[in-house]
Amino acid sequence: MIIDKASYDKLFATKFWSKLNESIVPFDDKPIDKDPYLDSLYNQIQNFTYLPSHPREYIVYNKHNGISRYVPTFKRKDYCVYYLCVKLLENEIAINRVEGTYGGWTLGNPIRLKEEQELLELDYIPFNTINELSWATEWRSFQGIARKFKEIDDFKYFINLDIANFYDTINLTILERKLRHIVPKNKQDVVSLLMHFLQGWNKRLEGYSSKTIGIPQDEIGDISRILANFYLQDYDKYMYEICEKYGAKFIRFADDQIIFAKSKEDARKILFEASKHLFKINLNLNSGKVKEFDSKQTFDQYWAFEIFDLLQAKEDREKINEAIRRYFELTEQNIRFRDYSVLKRLLSIDIDLISAEHKHKILSIYYNIDLLSTLDLWHFRRIRQLANNDEEFFGLLDSLIPTALFNSYHYQLLRFYTKDRDSEKTVEIRKRISEIKP
Repeated sequence: MIIDKASYDKLFATKFWSKLNESIVPFDDKPIDKDPYLDSLYNQIQNFTYLPSHPREYIVYNKHNGISRYVPTFKRKDYCVYYLCVKLLENEIAINRVEGTYGGWTLGNPIRLKEEQELLELDYIPFNTINELSWATEWRSFQGIARKFKEIDDFKYFINLDIANFYDTINLTILERKLRHIVPKNKQDVVSLLMHFLQGWNKRLEGYSSKTIGIPQDEIGDISRILANFYLQDYDKYMYEICEKYGAKFIRFADDQIIFAKSKEDARKILFEASKHLFKINLNLNSGKVKEFDSKQTFDQYWAFEIFDLLQAKEDREKINEAIRRYFELTEQNIRFRDYSVLKRLLSIDIDLISAEHKHKILSIYYNIDLLSTLDLWHFRRIRQLANNDEEFFGLLDSLIPTALFNSYHYQLLRFYTKDRDSEKTVEIRKRISEIKP
């Protein structure tokens, strides 16, 4: 038995079900009665009749510079099975997390507790920041972690790196082997059910062959992130030991990583070792995103630490406008920095505190289609407040309906218009979604 009925019912008596119904892609079926639905699914699982369905749709995001990222949206039963399996394996997946690595806290497992303790020890991030707030806040937390590690020793060389197509290239055979090695005998059936889902969810595109590479970048719950984080634990341990050898530091948030070293030579050697070890588990570094910094000043500028420090003063008009001035200064000097992170963070401040001289200039940046195609309902609402001109703002959004290539824009716009605007444009949006369907 994978799970007894009482435990099964308790597991789904959480906010997961409500989160499920917030899918960006609306479910086609009518509202359903939760308990009978989950009872039926439980019987399928126990009787070995559960089969993964084709994704309802693929959300196409603008990953970067016009490159597409495909995120499947599953049927309710598939989301539930995926959630069930990872939730049941949390305690095993959570062990052996290496110091300085973050990204496996999503479902409230023991990893989260360990991470928060380390954050307290860094004396920078409040106890409940990472797990409870939005992705923007989580990323801001990682910036704080990066800054603290930078200050530990007299580091002189820094390398930012990430893994190319991380989720898409995770080897399922290696993942299963890692899971079975660490999971006790009484949970082996859970691993079997999980692999049954992972190997069969994408048959619409892959046919009858069992999927062997890649896990879905799931839309709901960030379940895949926990598996991905677990997949890298041996790599994390290896990197920690290599960095100790060179008196360096290594931190990782999901697939984004930073090496702090005392010299360029040491940093390059560590980078070489990272690439070699990742190759052993079917992964590669994204060479286009490797960024090297030969001073603390350039590293600080890239992470925009000064700007985020200024924005911490949420009610200080002078500091907020100084942060915006600093943003434009870096942009005009063609200094590379995390500009999109800054722009998203700016939307969380009190718009009335932004000076008139800055409002129009910054609004023109938010009106850029490349940026708009990465935003969601909440961001649209905040830009609307900043614009304070519905005719102009809605006119821009409407004009992009027939030209935007990424349907994530249309799905988010559909949510925005359904909730905040009584408009017949929703018909046009749905038609465009159908036209560019993957």
